[in-house]
Amino acid sequence: MKKIIYSYYNNLPISIKKIVMVSLLVSLFFILKAYTNHLINDYNYPFSWLLTTLKISIVYLLWAILTPLVYFLTKIVQNLVSQKIYKVFQFIMGCIILALIHQLIASRLDDIINYINSGYLKSFWGHNSMVAFTIGSFSSFIELLVIVAVFLAFDYQKKFIANQKALIASQLNALRMQLQPHFLFNTLHSIASMIDIDTKNAQKMLSKLGTLLRNMLEYDTEQMVTVKDELDFIKNYLDLEQVRYQDRVTINYNVAKETMHLKIPNMIFQPLVENAVKYGIIPTVDDGEIKINIKLEHNEILQEEALVLQISNTFNNNQQNYIKPVGTGTGLVNIKKRLNQFYNNRFLFNSDFETPKLYKAKMILPIIK
Repeated sequence: MKKIIYSYYNNLPISIKKIVMVSLLVSLFFILKAYTNHLINDYNYPFSWLLTTLKISIVYLLWAILTPLVYFLTKIVQNLVSQKIYKVFQFIMGCIILALIHQLIASRLDDIINYINSGYLKSFWGHNSMVAFTIGSFSSFIELLVIVAVFLAFDYQKKFIANQKALIASQLNALRMQLQPHFLFNTLHSIASMIDIDTKNAQKMLSKLGTLLRNMLEYDTEQMVTVKDELDFIKNYLDLEQVRYQDRVTINYNVAKETMHLKIPNMIFQPLVENAVKYGIIPTVDDGEIKINIKLEHNEILQEEALVLQISNTFNNNQQNYIKPVGTGTGLVNIKKRLNQFYNNRFLFNSDFETPKLYKAKMILPIIK
């Protein structure tokens, strides 16, 4: 029985503790109002804080006890689309009955308090008692409608937040599904170009690609991964490219240990690494270099300590007839879209030539552990 009762209160859109706290605050407001009214009218009897507090607190704490029934009426309102007329009638009758029950209990408890205080118990069926009961029932009805409106607002807010999360998740999945084929096709193109030239290294690349795809599938369902996971993926990818370009590129990692456990969006850094290879290493005759720096630093714009991920690559092309490859821009566009979805404009991202022979891309993100 206790578990059943607990489940009724546990399923409310607002916790019962918060409801009780609000009931006490509302009670305090009306107690002070009653005291102010007593002072203004200058009644010829002393104001009783104890009696007033008990009477008013009972009225609003009683609503806290009845909240499962109020929430049941709220559910009826939410289902007005089907059987509309019947549901409206059911809701109105439910509100009237619950308001009468609330006022009946409150008035009887009020009479008991008066009896303890004065020794006089009013007749419930007396004319004055019935008038007070009717007026009190109307007040209870209005209070009930207010509580139903609050419950409806909280329910709709929860549904809105849930729908927003689902929408963001679907958008992120769509963006990621654009990114992964983009990366895969580029890698397969690299392997295809090596098959006739260097069969042995092409086989190595296929083997490494299999490892890379397996790792990708292992955390593909995770929207957020640790810096360590992302870095492992990038290292596997660059190992794959080094098989192809061998001595033409040197890769340096400078990663602060305290960043390894921090969370970042899945595959958010990989497109920048791919661009470094595509635009920095492919046209390089020799001595190409990629540097990856990951650290923590205080950022003045975000006004907090932030995670900094930076990649730079040399651009040492000396070929007279070199034609710069034309990119689709998918990678950079997706990075910005995904960062905006995760961080809601609380991030910094830029990528450009620092010098004619040095390109840098940098993202600064709020810390997520």
